[in-house]
Amino acid sequence: MSRLEETASVVPRCPWDAGEGFLLLPGDGLILATGDGRISYFDHRAQQTVGKPEPFHCGDPLDLIWPELAEALEAHSNAISEGPLDTRLPCGAGVQTVRLFRSDGGIGIVLLANRDAPDNSSSDQQLLMHQSILRHVRDAVIVTTAEPVDPPGPVIVYANPAALRQTGYRAAELLGRSPRIFQGPLTDRDALFSFHQAMRHWQPTRQKVLNYRKNGSTFWVEIDIAPLADRDGWYTFWVSVQRECDSPARHAAGGPITG
Repeated sequence: MSRLEETASVVPRCPWDAGEGFLLLPGDGLILATGDGRISYFDHRAQQTVGKPEPFHCGDPLDLIWPELAEALEAHSNAISEGPLDTRLPCGAGVQTVRLFRSDGGIGIVLLANRDAPDNSSSDQQLLMHQSILRHVRDAVIVTTAEPVDPPGPVIVYANPAALRQTGYRAAELLGRSPRIFQGPLTDRDALFSFHQAMRHWQPTRQKVLNYRKNGSTFWVEIDIAPLADRDGWYTFWVSVQRECDSPARHAAGGPITG
């Protein structure tokens, strides 16, 4: 019996709890990998948690860095396509809880920090309050990771009910994907370039773009994005507030503005 089988017999995989709201939180590690199992992005927390004697790099195969993780991704590939799931894997001398999810063109792995640590209680209460506020605001709100900015990121980690109604997606279909899922042939490339430049320089910006719903229909939306920093001043997320609006052409012609 492999170490993965031994661990799974004690702690089976379970679907991600949608009531938790966020796919990942500050303090969690993140690894993104291509469809053929090569690392395309990782953060410092992930490097620390995996704890290999030698640093790993983008392009390294997962099965050499963390064989049990590669085995779990293959075993749960069908389940991951339906939405994120949690499981525990051997990692170094211990066991690590991970959250597996589908990303743009590949898969993602969240290395979950200890949610039961005593110093997390205050942060958890604040998070619950923020989630309650976001669930009840009328504007669509989407939160992504701060990095990577380039594909396959940034990764959507939260979408409030208004965003789900606006786009027609379920939360499980959006989490782990990038906001490019809302883009299509008619989406203004100049506006997207402005977003990209602002994000590379950690600057807030506002743009009007034509987005696509899950059913393929289009809608104009005014999007405000801004970076969010943790208590140490490090940017950890981007927050996007989206309001439906009329097209710029209609506005220029003097038509009424809605939103």
